[in-house]
This record gives sequence, structure tokens and C-alpha cells, in this order.
Amino acid sequence: MDESTVQSKDLGTGKLARLFVVVSVIFLAILASAPLRPYFSEWRTIQNHYNSLARDAGAPAIAIGVKQIWKPELGVTDRCVTCHLGMGSAQAVAGDQLFKAHPPIPHDPKQFGCTVCHGGQGRATTKDAAHGFVSHWDEQMLDRNHLSSGCGTCHNKAPWISRRELDRGRLLVESLDCLRCHRMDQKGRGASSDLSYAGIKGFKSEWHKWHLDEQAKQADEVWKSSYGPINDSDVEKISAYLRTRMGAPRVVEAQSLAIERGCLGCHKIDGRGGEEGPALDQAGRKPIGDLNFAGVPGDETLVNYMRRHFIDPMGVVPGSLMPPQATTAEEADLLTSYVLFLRMRKMPSEFTPKERIRRDFIGEERAALSGEQSFGAFCAGCHGSKGEGRNYGNMNLRFPAIGSADFLDVASDELIAATIKTGRPGRKMPALGSSGGSLTEEEVKLLVAYLRTIQPAPPSLAEVSQAAVDGETGRRTYQQDCAACHGSRGEGTELGSPLAAADSKASSREAMYQGIVQGVPQTAMPRYSVYDARTLASLMSYLSSLPRATASRAAWKMGEGVADRGKNTYARHCAGCHGASGEGKLGPALGNPAFINAASTNYLAATIMRGRSGTPMPSWARDNVNYPRLTAIEALDLAAYIRRGLAGK
Repeated sequence: MDESTVQSKDLGTGKLARLFVVVSVIFLAILASAPLRPYFSEWRTIQNHYNSLARDAGAPAIAIGVKQIWKPELGVTDRCVTCHLGMGSAQAVAGDQLFKAHPPIPHDPKQFGCTVCHGGQGRATTKDAAHGFVSHWDEQMLDRNHLSSGCGTCHNKAPWISRRELDRGRLLVESLDCLRCHRMDQKGRGASSDLSYAGIKGFKSEWHKWHLDEQAKQADEVWKSSYGPINDSDVEKISAYLRTRMGAPRVVEAQSLAIERGCLGCHKIDGRGGEEGPALDQAGRKPIGDLNFAGVPGDETLVNYMRRHFIDPMGVVPGSLMPPQATTAEEADLLTSYVLFLRMRKMPSEFTPKERIRRDFIGEERAALSGEQSFGAFCAGCHGSKGEGRNYGNMNLRFPAIGSADFLDVASDELIAATIKTGRPGRKMPALGSSGGSLTEEEVKLLVAYLRTIQPAPPSLAEVSQAAVDGETGRRTYQQDCAACHGSRGEGTELGSPLAAADSKASSREAMYQGIVQGVPQTAMPRYSVYDARTLASLMSYLSSLPRATASRAAWKMGEGVADRGKNTYARHCAGCHGASGEGKLGPALGNPAFINAASTNYLAATIMRGRSGTPMPSWARDNVNYPRLTAIEALDLAAYIRRGLAGK
């Protein structure tokens, strides 16, 4: 190629030169403007506004610049006070929310900084970045409705109390006019001690006695008339309520709802609870980047994700087996507050709260749970708030009604306690009372006792004696509920003793009454606590009319079933619901070793004959168009097969 050819071609060097000049000018302009950018930042505008309001209020102005709280022992570098000036870097002034003082709390906010409690990105100097609503920052700041959840960073042990107990304690404090002398949450009329933080600061255990003693010493008639005796039960309820006063009433209310919903039946918190779902100890710090918002309408925030998850678990997490836990928006928001509270982090010893030191380092034992609290925390989530049972057909989940009379009348305390302790291995029922489990031996006993209170008490013998008698009601009740075991005329069978006609003595009448409403220990005769006074009086009258049995009642002994005969009965009538090997399908897993070990022959036979109302389990002692009526020996054979035949499978 000759020189003339090269010269005739345009290599574009002129354009490149001009482009280089333009880029250089832009670069120099950006470089020159860099020192000016802070003068147009939002925080500088905020500080200038503060100084303007401060001058009007007669408060000192501040030097314009980035402010921060530095706590290297906590890993905290918080520049939040650059804008939130009233929180510690300047005198609080009116006129802007940013310049308000921090609400009163038991410790100085500057002692811990801001992000320890509130979350967010402490080093940032723009609003969105500081609040954590930017890419690549997983911990968003807690919003206004959930600020108290931040207390869980250090104080992760709110007192356990049911909503009923919480409401009762609050009502007593209000109705007894305690705030006439005290203050609580900035309410009240008196100058006596503020009760807002009674749960942290502590209070006299004998506070009621102290008040009465002080009242007796006073000459002031107004003071003396302002206080009166309170019964012991209400004193304990007020004390339980005061123990919840830790500066975070919303968290306490949220936890009481979580207890009522039975979250610990499936999830562990601090080592207590079931294993069906993930442990929740750090759920309040769940990284936002790990969440899938495809099924979450609205903002991509942790609060919105949690709230929606309680309303529609399967919609948020496809395939989730968690049933919906909230029926209203407020319940979803409260449960979200509790989950956000679960965010405890390790703290240097000088910053660790006293209750954590007592628990983590001194080994202080936790307070025992009442039966009601244990039921709410570990049972209600699956079995219902009143033990009514739950059926989630869309998830193929069915939980038995452990509060029904058909269960409680048949099950012994020992069977219920064993079930709580050992659970059902391989099923959703966790072992709550095993070694190192969630409940102590005493708590298991209290839980069993609470279950007994769910069903209303039967009518008293005096009420039965005064009730009108109806012969047809007595006959029909006997034929439906008694004849299959005791014979159509009370002659007795392999499953029920002969029923000799009762005489008119009060002792025999009382024994008959006790046998019906309390059952007969060491036999398959269960309680029948559901009869009203009229039905019970009619049944007792019919029993008294039965002819005397020829067989000796005292010599009667319950028969023994044959497992081989029961195998055929099980295959025909039980396998469809309970599984061919007792693995469980629509009905519970009868072949579960823990169940077989806990369930006696008496319990099985009584359950077979009585059935479970409100469930697909029929009464096999009654005539039914869909099922045959089993004889007493067939029920014993079936019980024998369940206990011995299924155990080997």
C-alpha cells in the first residue's frame, strides 16, 4: 500500500481526539464537583433545618457534619444520629419527628447505639441505605409497629402468659384502680412507683400484704379507703401481669398469641418444641436476600413476608405443611412482632442483661409452665384451642380431638402422659417430655390435669335426683351405649360385667352414678360424662329395672381376645383408614410402637365400641348402615391384633 492510499483513508483519529477531549472535560467536572456534593446531601439539609428550629427554640445550634455512635465492643458504628439528632447528638427540639428525644427506656440509647435494637445499616448516610432498603443489605430496619421486637436482641425471654391470663391481669389492674396511685405506660394519676418496667426492676412478692399493712398504719382516710383486700387468685394474676411489664407490651401480647396458636408444637425455640418445622431462634434476622417474594403481594420487606406467611403459608412457601395461623390482619401483625423478636445475638458480658446472665452462666432454671400455657404452646396449633381437633383436607392432615369426651372419657391419665412424653415417632406428634425434652415431669402432670378441665363437669348426683325420668330415653341410651358390652338385658359379656338390678339404697344409687360418670378402673368401662341430668336419671332408672343377673358380678373377669381372629376384622374394617400395617392414613397410626406401648386393651376396646364423634371413627357398638355392629368378643379380638399383630409389622 503506497503513501497516497494511506493518506486517502480516514482512520478516525480526529473523532477519537475530540471524544477524548469531551471525556476529559466531564471527568474534570466530576472531580471538581466532588467536594461540593456533601453540601447537597440530604443529611446536611436536615441539619440545617435543625439549626433553624433550634434558633427559634433558643437551643444551641450544632456543627454541620456526620455524627456517629461508635461501640467497637458491639461492632457498632451508627451514623443514624446524623439525622435523628434528638436521639443523642443534639438537644431535642419540636417541629420535626427527626428531632424528638428517644422515648424513655431502662438504659441510655447511646450505650448500645441504634442498629443493635432497630436493625438497618448503621454506616450509611442516606435514608434508604440506612434503613436497609437497598440491594445487598439483608437486615432491614424494624418499622414503627414492630420497634419493640428489637428488644429480642438482648432480652429474648419475655414471660410466658396466655392471652386469657394477660387480659385478666390487665383487667384487674384497671378495675381495681391501681393507676390511681401508680403510673404505667405514661398513664395514671399517682406519684407512686411507675409499673411500666416492673418485670425488669422487680417488685415485692408480698406486695398485697405490704399494701394492707401500710394501709393500717395510715391516718389519712382517703388513702385508707383507696385499697382493699384482694383474693389470692387475683393477687397471683396481677403478679403474673406485672412480670410481663418489661417495656415491650406488644411483644408480650404477640407471644401470648403465639402460645395460643401452638407454634412450639412444630418449631423449636431455645431448644424447646417440635421438629416438624425449622427452629425459629433467629427467624427475626432472616436475610432478606434468602426470601422468595413470588407469592407475596406488596413490598419486598421482611415484615410483609412474615405477615403474609401467617395468612397463607402455602402461597408464600409452595409445599409448606404449615396451616394458616392468622384469621385477621391484626393477628398476622402480632405474630410477625413475635417472630421478629426472635433475634438474639451474642453480647459482651458487660452488656448482657441480668436475666440472660442468670440463665446462661448461673444456670437458673426456667419458670414452670402451667397446664394451660403448655397446652397453648405445644398442643393447640395441631389439636385446636379447645382440643376440638383440626382437619386440613387440602394438605391431607388430620389431628385428633383430644379435648372431646369420647377421648378424655376413655383415655387414662397414664396413657395421656405417656403420649406427651414419648410422642409418636415417625409422625407429627413430638416427644415433649422425654429426657431433655420441652416439658418437665411436673409440667406433663399439669398438662394432663388441664386437659381434664376442657370438658364441662357432669351433672351432680343431686341434680340427677331432681331431674325428670323418661323411660324411653333410658331404654334407648342403654341399648346404644351399654348393651354391646353388658348385654341386651344386663346379663354381661366378655367385655362388660353383669348388671344386677340396683336396690333403693342411696349407697347403691350413688355407686351406680359414680360408675357411669367416673368409669370403673381396671375394666373397659369408660366414663360417660356427656349425659345431661335428665338422660342420666333416665338411664339409672332403666338400670334399676333390669332383672337380676344369674352370673356373679364379683366373679366376672374380662375376656381375652385372639389376635388371629382380629386380623381378619382389622383387614375388613380398619385398614382402609389406619393402613394395612397400621401406618396411618385418614386415621392415626395404630402400628406406631409408642402408641402400642401406651394403649391398653381396655382403652382400645372402649374406643372401638364408643367411637369418636365428629371424626370418621364410628361407634362399632351401634347399628350403622355403613358398618356392621361388632360383638364384645370381636372388639377384644381386634384390640389383641392391634397390640400384638401390628406390633410385629
